[in-house]
Amino acid sequence: MATACETVPPAVDVGPFDAPFSSMVKASTPGWWRARGVDRIEVWVCHVPLDSTAAVYGGLQLRRVFTPQALASAVSPRVSAYFDAVSHGRYRPVFVAGGEWTMGRTDLPQACADHAIAAAATSTRAVLLVADAEHAGDQAGGIGTAGVPCHGDGPCPVGESRRWAYVGAADFSPRWGTSPPVDLVEHELGHTLGWVHSGTPPATNIAGDYDSALDVMSDSAAPRAVEPARRDGPDTLAIDRVESGWLPTSAVVVADRAHGATAALSPSTGASGLRLMVLPVDARSFLTIELLSRSGFDGHLPADGVAVHLVRVSNGQLDHVAPMFSEPPYTALVQIGGSRHSQTWKLTVTAGWKVTAVPVGTTAA
Repeated sequence: MATACETVPPAVDVGPFDAPFSSMVKASTPGWWRARGVDRIEVWVCHVPLDSTAAVYGGLQLRRVFTPQALASAVSPRVSAYFDAVSHGRYRPVFVAGGEWTMGRTDLPQACADHAIAAAATSTRAVLLVADAEHAGDQAGGIGTAGVPCHGDGPCPVGESRRWAYVGAADFSPRWGTSPPVDLVEHELGHTLGWVHSGTPPATNIAGDYDSALDVMSDSAAPRAVEPARRDGPDTLAIDRVESGWLPTSAVVVADRAHGATAALSPSTGASGLRLMVLPVDARSFLTIELLSRSGFDGHLPADGVAVHLVRVSNGQLDHVAPMFSEPPYTALVQIGGSRHSQTWKLTVTAGWKVTAVPVGTTAA
């Protein structure tokens, strides 16, 4: 379990890494505090008036009866354990009761967030808001934001960082009994760490953000679709672990643009071994190559396999992560003996999950 005073060794030495991957690591380093140690999160209830005109609530009249204490107790065991596991002990959110606020007739979730942030304790680093109303069927289930940088090195209180996550009432319906799903909460809290969606294929709209079953930052409910008793989301991708400072230098290899690379991959969700291969594409993009294991939070996958994502960076910030070489839900991973081609790289996977990446137009790595 992570502690508030835990010191985590620096991850990913950016010196030898190729741009734009190195620019992303450099830009994300000041925000690593968000994903270190204990993250105190206040839980607030947003009371939505029956005459709300906000489109997100679609005029629905049902209201749930919540208290901040009950909601904190509902999410705390699973969500805290989830992030403790995916960060390998580096990060653990802790949920405490905040307060309640009645929204105005035209208010959007941002208004409730603004009130909770203004009222939060100085020891609070983020707020989690739960509306007592469900969302309209054509609306997203929640919102999350990493806020703004601290004035100093961080960590800083939520009043300065303005980190918040929000979900509607659906996942806390009585039909779930004492075991509500928490995958959407995990997804929105991922946004508070700076993680972006990972399911949008290039040149498509936002509807594709939730098509991928490979990552909590896309279809967070994918495990439940396979195993109805599941309550957590999938694990997260290696690129999010890099952005949060959870991968050491020894876990990443960046291929030479001219000669490529060969490496035996360990599962990217594990705690040791080479877990990520990066293939430069152009001035803004690179491919990530990682081995996903059908175990733990990824137990819903049909088989172990190699996942490939196209990552785009803008001004050092991740703005696009898209699965490659497959169709939704993108679980047809590359198997041993398989190969894939992009416009810039040819990949082959051989025994022991050894991946060879050769630049297109050459014959050897």
